[in-house]
Amino acid sequence: MVTIKDIAKIANVSVSTVSRALNGNGKVNADKRKEILQIAKDNHYVPNWHAKIVSQRISKRIKNIGLIVPDITNPFFAELTRGVEYVSKTKVMITLADSFRNLEEEEKIAFMFRNNGLDGVIIGNSRINDDIVVELSKSLPILVFDKKYNLPNVCSIILDNIYGAYIGTKHLIEIGCKDIIHLAGNSDLLVSTQRIDGYKKAMSEAKLDINIIEVGYDKESGYESMRNLLRSGQKVDGIFCINDLVALGAMKAVKEAGLVIPRDVAIVGFDDTNFCDVVSPSLTSVHQPAREMGEMAAKMLLALINYTTTIYEYVFSPSLVVRESTRR
Repeated sequence: MVTIKDIAKIANVSVSTVSRALNGNGKVNADKRKEILQIAKDNHYVPNWHAKIVSQRISKRIKNIGLIVPDITNPFFAELTRGVEYVSKTKVMITLADSFRNLEEEEKIAFMFRNNGLDGVIIGNSRINDDIVVELSKSLPILVFDKKYNLPNVCSIILDNIYGAYIGTKHLIEIGCKDIIHLAGNSDLLVSTQRIDGYKKAMSEAKLDINIIEVGYDKESGYESMRNLLRSGQKVDGIFCINDLVALGAMKAVKEAGLVIPRDVAIVGFDDTNFCDVVSPSLTSVHQPAREMGEMAAKMLLALINYTTTIYEYVFSPSLVVRESTRR
């Protein structure tokens, strides 16, 4: 990657002259400024934001880290955010951004955080492009959820999604379900494909037919997909859902069809969010410790920022919380 020194050499000027031209500060001959800017453009120069703020990092008492989540209205990400803030409340200022599950927006936010001198970024979504993570890590510490990177400035929080989906589906099999549908997330998200793999593993072991419907992540998509499925006359006695919001929508569709949960159709969600206990019937769900994951993410990123890190990857194991939606 071209540096200010490289541009200075090409333009036959001092480094300080290049710096003034690029920043628009100080006296630089107009023609020379134009030449320097053109050289920077031709050589795809990117400012070294890390160098610009490293002195600030040393002197700052309060750090500023960015947190990008795909959907703050999802109770899982709300709880994860609380975990980050709980650890950070006396040490760090949090800048929170919701990408609305838009990959382009997520990448734009990440670079905006970098360009505005934040000390580090937590990316709460495994969908971000690997090349973007590599580029960002050249300038600031990064923590990514559900993806592993062998980079010195990147650490990861991992949930064993395959195992989580496996135990959720296996539970449905153990209570006697034979026609088990998986209402899945989008296939371009690693978490979704991992949960599909866990579902397939349990179904294959039981020699049952695999039936996967890609629906998305919200209550409305769960409701519409389940309603259409039931109207089609397809046989179903068990549903494993990508998350609790989709499960909530599926429960509504099942009830409207005049079926009884769990007698006719048993349902398992994923996340074990706070509404699982208050819906009727209460929802069996695969638990992932959102708040603890947020706390660990903040601790790991702060260690990376302060050059004291000893852990680059932390793996959480899910568990099953059985409630009324599968108690037959």
